[in-house]
Amino acid sequence: MKPSENYRPDIDGLRAVSILLVVGYHAHPWMLPGGFVGVDVFFVISGFLITRILLTPGGVSLATFYARRIRRIFPALTAVLLATYALGYAILLPPQFRMLGENIVASALFVSNLFQLGQAGYFAPLAGENPLLHLWSLGVEEQFYIFWPLALGVLASSPHRRQYILGAIALSLVAGVALARTNLEWGFYAPLPRAWELLIGGIVAEANLVRSRSNNLLGTIGLGAIAASALVFDRAMAFPGALALLPVMGAALVIASPNAVLNRVLLSSRPAVLLGLISYPLYLWHWPLLAYVGIVRHGVPNFIEVWAAILVAAVLSILTYRYIELPVRQRRNATPAWAITLAAVGAMGMATILSSGFVSRFPLELQQIASVRTDDNAAFGDHCFLEAPGSRFDGSCIEQGNKPLILLWGDSNAAALYPAVTDAATRASFRVGRFNAPGCAPILDAGPNASCAESNGAAIALIKESRPDIVVLHAMWGFENDLEKLGRTIDSLRSAGISRVVIIGPPPVWKRTLPHAIVNHYRFSHELPDRLAAGVSGPAEDDRMADFSKSAGVDFVSLRKVLCDPRQLCLVRTPAGEVIATDTIHLSPGGARSVLDVIGADLFRKPPA
Repeated sequence: MKPSENYRPDIDGLRAVSILLVVGYHAHPWMLPGGFVGVDVFFVISGFLITRILLTPGGVSLATFYARRIRRIFPALTAVLLATYALGYAILLPPQFRMLGENIVASALFVSNLFQLGQAGYFAPLAGENPLLHLWSLGVEEQFYIFWPLALGVLASSPHRRQYILGAIALSLVAGVALARTNLEWGFYAPLPRAWELLIGGIVAEANLVRSRSNNLLGTIGLGAIAASALVFDRAMAFPGALALLPVMGAALVIASPNAVLNRVLLSSRPAVLLGLISYPLYLWHWPLLAYVGIVRHGVPNFIEVWAAILVAAVLSILTYRYIELPVRQRRNATPAWAITLAAVGAMGMATILSSGFVSRFPLELQQIASVRTDDNAAFGDHCFLEAPGSRFDGSCIEQGNKPLILLWGDSNAAALYPAVTDAATRASFRVGRFNAPGCAPILDAGPNASCAESNGAAIALIKESRPDIVVLHAMWGFENDLEKLGRTIDSLRSAGISRVVIIGPPPVWKRTLPHAIVNHYRFSHELPDRLAAGVSGPAEDDRMADFSKSAGVDFVSLRKVLCDPRQLCLVRTPAGEVIATDTIHLSPGGARSVLDVIGADLFRKPPA
């Protein structure tokens, strides 16, 4: 396919830089902690190229423009969606496969970025378990492609077009900066706070800022800004917001300096151009393969497995470019067929949603285990668990009456225990109260997490007011927990007149999820296990909490010793066949009941008078 006279090989070279940053970050975040800025560079490139096409002398009709976009985007996207779906059918459990169907529908409707906004929250799927998470950026670009041509058409005859574009850049940037402080997820995924990045590329094209003379300084500064962003930024920063100015303006400077030495020698080199030409399919292919390798390897693929997946992605990208993209671009009458094909793929995703992830894929004895969902636990839905809508800690979180009171204070692991504690308390003639906040161990002044400090402060105030007979502290209890501050928290409880404090140790932690571990065992052995040793944490955290409890003079109950034997074979199913844990750590309702059957007598032992 002969390139047009406006073709700039250095733009493909800049695409190569972008995709190297993104793939490097996804492969090893420690290697390129800010490699995610490659997406921002892609946005600037897209804004520049699309605006230049739309402002071509003589113009281009909207129908022609949209037909070209379909032939450019849909074929490779369709191929990747189908392959991702096929792998998901073989690998994913029904809840995850249903979510894959939701992602496919969102991708077919060009709203993948907006769909990701609905995935926020403590129980949201991990990024590494969403094979189509990366399509959020394609959603932002597609929304730009839909609305930007219409906006330019409205402004075509306006003498103030440039001022309007600059105003839109300013408004979008201000929105992005504000959201980086108040709602980072909206700032990351929503189109409005991202639009300025594409519009920066657009203003470079509209104002004809591309310099015909060599300007080595601008090109060097631009590439340096991109490289600095990739090396200095990391995921803990409030990005994009104002931080995105560095890679975005860097990309704009590179685009505006086509005759700089770096553009002519490095970015226009044959290897850089070839990589740039396959950058779109490589972006599409690399993340699903990395995600599936991570899923199969319980979240800890080794170096060779990661780069083998990237090598496969590169090969598939070359094949996609050569045998799908290039032929389709030359067939102008292929547009309707590809639009229909992508719609059919979207319908396939919808069927997956309606079937709840095709649970029938699994043998009958696995179907209940494979379909388990953490948030099905009723304790995660009421207002005393701070993830629930309208949640808050108040007096209604404590059962009223004259019977002795046991109060369960802790994180989501404590919430998972709550229904079983309530049942056991009824038999033991106790009232129950509980204060549970996701990710918040019951430790006062534990660190920089403001929401945990606030929720634990509210909890201790209500505990002092209600003066329960027994306070049970339960959390995941990792090594990051400050045991010195936990000791001071226990002192505060004792000074408030709490006569008995019990610490429940951490649950066994499964590397992926317990349902996956059971399913994988079944696939190889064709039997349902009662206990497993593979893929589960050791006893170190439990031993640490036992030692601390002894030194602090409080009672300790070991979940691990209830669930795991001395050979570290851990129970995976209840006597009734229910899975013990719904994910990596949270006990299922049946698992919690099994635990309370063992520890209940000790837990509800009344303190000495």
